[in-house]
Amino acid sequence: MTAATHAATGGVGDVPPPVRALVTGGTSGVGLALARQLVATGARVAICGRDAARLAAASATLGPRAHAVACDLSAAADCDALMDVAVRALGGVTLLINNAGVQQALDVRALDTETLAAQARRELAINLEAPLRLARLALPHLEAAARAGAPAAIVNVTSGLALTPKKTAPIYCASKAALRSLTIALRYQLEDAGSAVRVHEAILPIVDTPMTAGRGRSKLSADAAAAAILRGVARGVPEIRVGKVRIFMPLQRALPSVAARLLRDG
Repeated sequence: MTAATHAATGGVGDVPPPVRALVTGGTSGVGLALARQLVATGARVAICGRDAARLAAASATLGPRAHAVACDLSAAADCDALMDVAVRALGGVTLLINNAGVQQALDVRALDTETLAAQARRELAINLEAPLRLARLALPHLEAAARAGAPAAIVNVTSGLALTPKKTAPIYCASKAALRSLTIALRYQLEDAGSAVRVHEAILPIVDTPMTAGRGRSKLSADAAAAAILRGVARGVPEIRVGKVRIFMPLQRALPSVAARLLRDG
C-alpha cells in the first residue's frame, strides 16, 4: 500500500479499505442477497427500489451499514439522484452492481403499437439505459477510488437469455443481449484508457426470485447466485458464469440449435 493510498483510506498496514457498494434492485432476490453478503463482509451498501414497504423491510434486514433509496430506474432524474445520495451516504462508491431488471411477458401481435412501444421503452430504460447512466455517473468516483489504491468495479448482471432468447419475453432478452455487448465494449474502453476500474458481466441462469415465481424448475437460490457473483468479482473474472450457465455457454457455441430449443419456450 502506498503512502497516498494509506492516507486516502485511513487504513492501517495492509488492511484494505471497506467496500462501498451501490446495488440496484436490492429489495429482494439476488439484489438483496448481494447486499446482505456484502454487509456481512463489513461493506457499506446502498440499495434502491420503488416500493417503500419493501425498501423498509430490506433496510431493517440489512442493518445500519445499509442505506435504502427510493428510486424509479426508468426515470433519468431518479438515477442521477440515486448516485448522488449513495455517494454522500457511503462516502463514495467503489462497487456498482447493476442488478435491477424487469421482465414482461408480451405477445407482439396481441398489443397495439403504442402499448407495445410504451412497454418496450420502460423495459429498455430499466434494463439497459439505467445501467449505462449509472456506470457513467459512477465512473469518476470509481476512478478516484482506484487511484487511491482501492479495488473498484462495475458489475452488470445479465442472463443466459442474452445468448439465446425465449419467445415470451422478447424485450427482456433483447435488453440483456444489449447489456452484454455494452459491458464488453465498456471493458475495452477502460482497458485501453489504462483505467484500473474493472468491468464484470455476471451471467445468471434461472434464479429463484419474485421475477421467476411460477416459472421454471431446478432454480438456483438467490444466495447461491449472489455468492458466485461476489466470488467472481473478488477473483477479477471478467465474465462470471453462474450455475448452469457454465454448461450452457459451451453448448450454445457447439450446438446453437439445441441451445435455442432448450430456451425457446422457457
